[in-house]
Amino acid sequence: MTVDTERLRAALAPLARVALGTWPTPLVPLPRLGEALGLDLWMKRDECSGLAMGGNKARKLEFVLGAAIAEGARTVVTAGPITSNHTMMTAAAARRLGLHCIVVLGGRAPATATGNLSLTHLYGADVHITPMDTADPSTEDLAAAQQLSARLVAESGGYWIPPGATMPSSVPGYAAAVLEVLDQLGGAWPFDEVVVAYGTGSTSAGVYAGLALAGLPATVRAVAVSSRAAMARFESQSPAALVQAAIDLYGWPSALAEGPARCDWVRPPDEPGYGLRTAGSDDALRRVAREEGYLLDPTYTAKAAAALFAMASDGRLRPGARVLFIHTGGLPSTAAASHQETTS
Repeated sequence: MTVDTERLRAALAPLARVALGTWPTPLVPLPRLGEALGLDLWMKRDECSGLAMGGNKARKLEFVLGAAIAEGARTVVTAGPITSNHTMMTAAAARRLGLHCIVVLGGRAPATATGNLSLTHLYGADVHITPMDTADPSTEDLAAAQQLSARLVAESGGYWIPPGATMPSSVPGYAAAVLEVLDQLGGAWPFDEVVVAYGTGSTSAGVYAGLALAGLPATVRAVAVSSRAAMARFESQSPAALVQAAIDLYGWPSALAEGPARCDWVRPPDEPGYGLRTAGSDDALRRVAREEGYLLDPTYTAKAAAALFAMASDGRLRPGARVLFIHTGGLPSTAAASHQETTS
């Protein structure tokens, strides 16, 4: 296998970027889970990314806010659900860079702010809440949130960052993570599969882009954490479509169909919806904590881990495969979920 590390490095080098994270994040084996699943299982710990309480948004925001500042932005406007890790981390990143941050949150304001909502307020963001069932948003509620976001952008002159920072300029964030893993392993790439949660898609797209640019024969398993109905209503893009948008923006020398990298968009038919826990995700959260001593979050990584366990069980992940699981953070929502359990 020929690994084209330098092509990947050259693709990222000229892009506008700011420093937000603490890199590299740890790359650790999960030996007990791996043995039980029949896999050589490793985890990339991006809950240790160093911005706010950690998570995947730090990598994406380094490039998104780099582009925003290059365009002269002094205010950023973004959106997400009440529990959003993205909006909280954007607020933290804005404070690091001296930017003003406005966030639009979909949901209903709780009597007591916990988790990411509490932290978003702590970082001084201007918070606007619009009613929405984030697990199954109506067309009307989506339209209202979009109209509010557009009005705030117009009034503030702010730079618009979509939910999850899912835009072509965020894709380099996880392409850079692939390069980081290559550097951690001395230029080698031993993994057959990469399993990661798919919320709005740009994390899995970035991993796919990094694999494609480096010519790596691995498959991204992008596990959706929202229902099929909600993804259709949000007009969710596939990771491949997001990568192609980045290729078009940056002129990267990569044609997805011609390389060995692949991406499987895993959309479980029984997924109940964003933020809704399942028996499988609760089991995965407990199992990783008790067998390996690491915390997952209930919204993203626990669902991705549950899908990983299912794919190992049904053969989609072949026995003995070397698998990299990306921990994308979101730990404040773990605390919020625990609070809800103890107060309900």
